[in-house]
Amino acid sequence: MQILQPILLWGMLGISIPILVHLWRGKKGREMSWAAMHWLPIHESSVSKGFQLDNILVLLLRMAILLLLVLLLSKVFVPKLDKVSPGRSIHLVEPSKEILEEFRFEIQQAMENGEEVYWADGKMNKMEDLKRLEPIANEFSLQASLDKLPEDISSLNLYMGNSLIRLGTGKYLSKIKPDLLMGNPDLAEQSNPLLTSPNGVSFQRNDRGILDTVSVGKKSGGRSIQLKDEDLRYYLGEILPSERVYVKAGLEAIGDVYGVEFQETEDIGQAALIFDSDIPSETSSDKLYFIRNSFSFSDQANMVFIQDTLDFEHSELVQKGMLPEVILEKFLDFSGLEKQDVQMSRAQVERRFVVDTEREKMKKANLDLLFLILLVLCLGLERYFSHRQKV
Repeated sequence: MQILQPILLWGMLGISIPILVHLWRGKKGREMSWAAMHWLPIHESSVSKGFQLDNILVLLLRMAILLLLVLLLSKVFVPKLDKVSPGRSIHLVEPSKEILEEFRFEIQQAMENGEEVYWADGKMNKMEDLKRLEPIANEFSLQASLDKLPEDISSLNLYMGNSLIRLGTGKYLSKIKPDLLMGNPDLAEQSNPLLTSPNGVSFQRNDRGILDTVSVGKKSGGRSIQLKDEDLRYYLGEILPSERVYVKAGLEAIGDVYGVEFQETEDIGQAALIFDSDIPSETSSDKLYFIRNSFSFSDQANMVFIQDTLDFEHSELVQKGMLPEVILEKFLDFSGLEKQDVQMSRAQVERRFVVDTEREKMKKANLDLLFLILLVLCLGLERYFSHRQKV
């Protein structure tokens, strides 16, 4: 049983009112006249007093009326009496061979039990048979998959790794709290990629995760990322003139430190970095979007949402001089120069999920009619007996 308005249960303290009234009436006493009363001596004529609970039935009915009124206003909900369909049990699986192999037994059991199993690829592609699965090439798009969950979902099982890079840094909005089945990714030491600018300057992340220049002839020991001129072009959309000043200053500061030159373009199609107030109607996966003055969040790696207006008056990033650092950090991650990956704990992953509380608000009390009938019945009986006994 659930109480949808638990604060109203304090009204049960009102049950003490009828008891106090009856006790007060007993203390005060009542004078009863009878036919031969005037023949009695004066010293034998007295008023009956004492703490007596007269008319117990009327007292209990009045207490029941207050109790039923409080329960009616508190909105009592009993899940077992809810006539809504039981809902659907859904399993979302990260498109990863490692996750698939680690939880193959659990996924197979879910399929045999008739439960729905989907890839968490943003398209909700259904998994039909584990024995005939083709190599997985879909991207992990968690938020898009959560958005496509049906409204009548009753349970959600989420199979995923606990990699920081894989999960990202944003939060995820879900219709229901997921039951996490997390795998441990292979975080073996990976080669540090080398990033080379168009003018021949090479960079690598050092042990502290900070971008640093390296000598021209040094071997990276891994893959090499070659930036082109078009990778350094940026477009300023519908943002304020004051914001344009600070964005340009931030990009120039990055260029002065690392010897790269960002170039502004009026053609959004030629730009790799987009600064705008709204998400463009058409987006591309090879462009990095900075959307300012927005409280949205997304699991897409090329979408960066900044809550404040990017000027000195409204933005703490601008006031503390952190805007160039934020732009560079997102640009490097987008270019493929990721930070060192780390494993996240179950508690850390659970905190990333924000459950939609509107679903709880949709519950309606299913005992209102019963309480209302009992309330009317008790009220009628109380009026009848109190009138009959004149109390």
